[in-house]
Amino acid sequence: MRRHASHAKPSGAGSHRRERLCEALRLEIGEIVQFELADERVDAVSVHHVALNAAGTAARVYISGDGCPEADLAATTRALTEATEFIRHALGQRLGLPRVPTLHFVLDTTLLSAARIEAILDEERIRFAAPPGAPDDACP
Repeated sequence: MRRHASHAKPSGAGSHRRERLCEALRLEIGEIVQFELADERVDAVSVHHVALNAAGTAARVYISGDGCPEADLAATTRALTEATEFIRHALGQRLGLPRVPTLHFVLDTTLLSAARIEAILDEERIRFAAPPGAPDDACP
């Protein structure tokens, strides 16, 4: 049976709900990691973004460590993966979701890349800057 256009959802309704759910998941996961996990490997973790798959059954949780070396971030990701069931259980209680998506923690390298690029640009700015006390004009 064909669905009439009057019964179809507006195109933005589902995406708006998904965005709200992703933001709620991001905030709650951040709170759980910061205040409820007793693991020193996750002390400096920030949750930047949560992306749900189309069915809403799995979510990628993008994290970064504030000032942590990359080796420590790998250990942090492993620690969060080990705590996934605890985090999912807490999410279910806090958000009242009938089904909590499976969580996959992913290291968000955009901040690391941005810091590297900024350091390179700083080096280039210093290199191309005129030395102090140099004359502005070489003409007599």
